[in-house]
Amino acid sequence: MVDATLQSTLSSNKALCFLKLSRFRDAEESASAALAFDVSNSKAVYRRGLSRLSLGDPRGAVEDFQKALRLEPQNAEVRQKLAEAKQQADAVPIPKAEIAVAAGAASAFGKDGGLYSEKLDLNEGRLAQSSKEQRDWVSSIDSWMEIKEISFVDEEDKNVVSVYMSLPGIHEIATNKVCVWMTATTLEVRIIELRGSNWCYMAQELWGQIDPQHSTWKVRKDKLVLKLQKRASARSWDRWEKIRRI
Repeated sequence: MVDATLQSTLSSNKALCFLKLSRFRDAEESASAALAFDVSNSKAVYRRGLSRLSLGDPRGAVEDFQKALRLEPQNAEVRQKLAEAKQQADAVPIPKAEIAVAAGAASAFGKDGGLYSEKLDLNEGRLAQSSKEQRDWVSSIDSWMEIKEISFVDEEDKNVVSVYMSLPGIHEIATNKVCVWMTATTLEVRIIELRGSNWCYMAQELWGQIDPQHSTWKVRKDKLVLKLQKRASARSWDRWEKIRRI
């Protein structure tokens, strides 16, 4: 029988060794492996954040440092690194590859005013040009309903996880009211003014890592369909049991 806590500790220690050797990609993968055994391993979350910061992924680092701080609210070192990562993330535009993926999905709907059209009003639902602008846009709306009617299929032969969100009437609203943001470990869905409400789905820690540049989403009749491409390093036997861990 596998001792999950022990395996998590061992993988987290490997991540620390890789960090000291400046092997940041290996450190990130080892930290993620540790979290697969124990999502509450604060050291693993923190070390993955350090890895991502060194790999030039400050947005991913911010997410990890925020999780680490929730697990250890009094940890001054984590708080300092979070501030550093936020400063870097605020200055980094969202990668063009991510914009291209969602823009392509929006254009496939055959409607004008896609998600990434230039607009003056952030509340129109376009993707913000920086992490700070994105946070400001999200915080400008007070009331959100959680999307709860969700199913998924782990398509092992395609190395893809298909997610289906039941949202009656979504195909009738403008595409700039639908926002989907992804990182290697997180998923955020925001839908504005659907049936008189604003809707959201948050996965702070996906069950497994994905490749956001090759993941897509489309609006179908009464539902939102996401195709989450598993990361190339994912093992074929790592089936998703849920969409999110937290």
